[in-house]
Amino acid sequence: MHGLETLLLRLATTVASAAAKSLFNTKPGAGLVPDPVRPIPKPASAEKLARVLSRRILDRYETLPEHERLAAVTAVQDTFRAAGGLEAGRLLAADLNPERLAVELQSPSAGLAERALALYGELLRLCCAHLVDQLTADPSFLARAAVEQTRRSGALLWREAEGGPAGALAFEQRYADFVAATHSRMELYGVTLGDRHRTEWPLETAYLSLAVTGEQNRYEPHPEGIADPTPTKAEQALAGSDRLVLRGQAGSGKSTLLQWLALNAARQSFGPELADWNRCVPFVLRLRAFSGPDGLPMPQDFLSAAGVPLRAPDGWIEELLSAGRALVLVDGVDEVSQRLRSRVENWLRSLVTAFPKARYVVTTRPAAVPEGWLAAQGFTARTLLPMERDDIRAFVRHWHEAARSECRSDGERELLDRYELSLDEAVSTRRDFARLATNPLMCALLCALNRDRRMHLPRARKELYDAALDMLLVRRDTEREITSVEGMRMSREEQGALLQRLAYWLIRNEQAEATRQEVIGLLDEWLTVMPQVRAQGDSEQVFAHLLNRSGLLREPVPGSVDFVHRTFQDYLGAKAAVEARDFGVLVRNAHDDQWDDVVRMAVGHARVEERGRLLRQLLRRADKVPRHRERLVLLAAASLEHAPELDPAVRGEVEQRAGELMPPSTYKQAEALARVGELVCELLPGPEGLTGREAAAVVRTARLIRGDAALRVISRFRADRRGAVRGELDAAWAAFDTQTYFEAVLEETSGAGHVLNVRAAEELALVPRLPLLDGLNLIGDHGLPPEALSHANLTFLGLSRNEVVSDLLPLRGVPRLRELSIDHCPSVSDLRPLSGLPLTRIYLTGFPDGFSLAPLADLPELRHLAFNFPAAESSLAELPFAPRLTSVAFFHRACGMRLTELEALGSLTWLTLNEERQWRDFLSAGVFSPLESLSILDVPHLDLEDLVPHQNLNSIYLRKITQMEHIAALEECPKLRSVTFSECGPLDLTPLASLDDVEIELYSCEQVIGTDLFSRERLIIN
Repeated sequence: MHGLETLLLRLATTVASAAAKSLFNTKPGAGLVPDPVRPIPKPASAEKLARVLSRRILDRYETLPEHERLAAVTAVQDTFRAAGGLEAGRLLAADLNPERLAVELQSPSAGLAERALALYGELLRLCCAHLVDQLTADPSFLARAAVEQTRRSGALLWREAEGGPAGALAFEQRYADFVAATHSRMELYGVTLGDRHRTEWPLETAYLSLAVTGEQNRYEPHPEGIADPTPTKAEQALAGSDRLVLRGQAGSGKSTLLQWLALNAARQSFGPELADWNRCVPFVLRLRAFSGPDGLPMPQDFLSAAGVPLRAPDGWIEELLSAGRALVLVDGVDEVSQRLRSRVENWLRSLVTAFPKARYVVTTRPAAVPEGWLAAQGFTARTLLPMERDDIRAFVRHWHEAARSECRSDGERELLDRYELSLDEAVSTRRDFARLATNPLMCALLCALNRDRRMHLPRARKELYDAALDMLLVRRDTEREITSVEGMRMSREEQGALLQRLAYWLIRNEQAEATRQEVIGLLDEWLTVMPQVRAQGDSEQVFAHLLNRSGLLREPVPGSVDFVHRTFQDYLGAKAAVEARDFGVLVRNAHDDQWDDVVRMAVGHARVEERGRLLRQLLRRADKVPRHRERLVLLAAASLEHAPELDPAVRGEVEQRAGELMPPSTYKQAEALARVGELVCELLPGPEGLTGREAAAVVRTARLIRGDAALRVISRFRADRRGAVRGELDAAWAAFDTQTYFEAVLEETSGAGHVLNVRAAEELALVPRLPLLDGLNLIGDHGLPPEALSHANLTFLGLSRNEVVSDLLPLRGVPRLRELSIDHCPSVSDLRPLSGLPLTRIYLTGFPDGFSLAPLADLPELRHLAFNFPAAESSLAELPFAPRLTSVAFFHRACGMRLTELEALGSLTWLTLNEERQWRDFLSAGVFSPLESLSILDVPHLDLEDLVPHQNLNSIYLRKITQMEHIAALEECPKLRSVTFSECGPLDLTPLASLDDVEIELYSCEQVIGTDLFSRERLIIN
């Protein structure tokens, strides 16, 4: 421990030094007079702080390897060295909250392992608490705080006096305090075994940032085609969109993300990436509460509709919406019936039309709305991805940390340590558990049951729900000797029967919740056949027992009742349907996405003969209703996972019908097939005979399924060199064991022409084993690691979401580097270190407004430039190197650059332009170069006759063109081979049907006619 003690003392000295500097650099008193009035106290000794830190490491991280502890301590020391001044003003800006100060300072170094990262965070928080304690003890601090408070109050009063609505600012603070209080805690399922009042936890403890897909409605074109965007964290996705449709399966964390957004907006605590969102006032609208005829609220009703017992000043909400300061969070499109969803869509459209500056985030299950839903209103669609290994391990750690905080003895904490290690190993090594733990709800269920059953876990999803209900309805109370709390003593069967009926009633009536009085009335009716329960109390007492003791019901707002999660409602409703033998009802509603899980669970609950009959009825209806054929066949196939016993003939028929849907050709089809489960792996074809798009979709299907069988499918494609397939092979790495996947898929096939995406430190460590690899895209805080800088064959390097890298000078040591991509690397402030490098292509994204492109003039071989930010230079004329470019792309945020000198780019073969003004500049330039690829983005009205003079065009990409004329003019482009329409419409493709050599691709396009005139090979619909 000698080395660790020395390092801790150095860290404590650094922290003490920071406090001392702050104290001695501050002026006495409030800092408003020049001379001291009293001496400044000395900071606490470094030795004392070092002892506190040492105890914490010994108590909590004794099993962590020495080198990882040393690395974490060093990272904290580096953080404080880089923090600069930590004077009173900085503490006041953080509201004297050590946790917020730690978040502001946090920047862990690359390469920290997961437990070391947790130690880093804990030490940083302790040191920040020490700093706050020390600096607030300074005599000058009280005076400085008083001055700051006076200034803030004065600013508020001044803003009110400047003509704002009387009391609006004061009300805004009251409302923010209310939202922060109501959304600061969330239920972390199963942490406590009883005591409902202790099932909520601070959101900071329970929240887990999950990954979402790249922008599915805003594809960025490349010369080689349209790349599937790299997955990103949900918060980072929000930074690039003011209107977002967030898709996710049940339990994937959609509602929790909205809660996190509401809390941070109310506290104004978003980090730098979402700093502008700190201006926003959040309004959380849960659609399940608005199922009545007059349900959808207008702005003046937002607060009452959300159950907020505050009355806003007149016009306050409309003013926030108009000024772009409102954050409208709409939860659960899937939780209203299909017949009401068009009303929801019209309501959202009217809100966006009336208040276009406001921010909107809408959540839904994927199947509830069609592709391109609200795309015409500028909404971007993202999908929450299944939890990967690192996400699952992080969740397990969060859950057990919360559980340990409730323990009253060291023995209980030690048991939880064992449970955590056991579960972590189980989800890492057992395919059945890994498949279950792919979203926060399932992961929480496993954590709770692993503890409750002392590490004896169920294997299948239905068995998991059975065990959870057993724990909730009976064992939690009986094992804690909690009985007759509400004057009732009900068995699991009695509670289950009532809850099943309630769940099925909600499903049949297309409701996600009911009023308290409705539920009590229903219970009163159902108790007529349960005299043994009625003898114990009336329907109100039974309701109170189910609400308070079952763990399955809740009151989201006073007077309304729902299930704690839709998954439990579907499970229980399915059981009621089977017991009532309502198989016809199940089949008639099977096309409705709200019945998906109900049908699948019903297959699990049914007897063997009933199961076979239900599946065959689904297939028969698929034949009778062609528009639902694919959905019903896949639903039947997905249900097989819940059928442990089944007539082999029925199973074979379902599998054969699912096999007819092979191969998938779009990512949507891949996701639908993946929901069927592992049996699909036996049906997936290839790679022989598949197009690149089909092969990529097959790999994605297997990636989403996971497991050994899926890995065997993916390994068949390991030698495929097509770009779309290589991208999917890279993306699949995170879904499997790092070493196993590397050796099975990547090691011998990642070579020249392949860009490998690397996210985790353990992935980066394997890069040296790929000597022929010439493309590397580093995602995350890796800095500029030696694995990249020393890679002899590297010609392409991407740095994405890397907050550590700042100095680009080390890139001079990469001898063959020709292409560089820098994406959201906020510490990179200057491109001059690249001067003189032989770079031919450069891609720049996520830089601040006004960042200069002038240093690129010193790249003598630069021929390709793509950027996506408002540069300091406002026109091509200010870029002296522009005439030597052969390809240039002005993406969404670069639309302000004028193209008035475009005719000077006589060698240009590829161009992406954005919005009306750049389009007009393009037309003014005439035929100025042998242009081969053209992308036109966000130009509302387009006459395609204007493209005919460019006779060399072979590829055209059009996005968000709402009015398109003379599409038949494309017949006059002799070299044309592909046309892509993204979020365009209405479209009539009939004039293009005769162009046999032209491939048409559609992304999220509504109102398209003429598609029936194209073969499958020529028309691709996503």
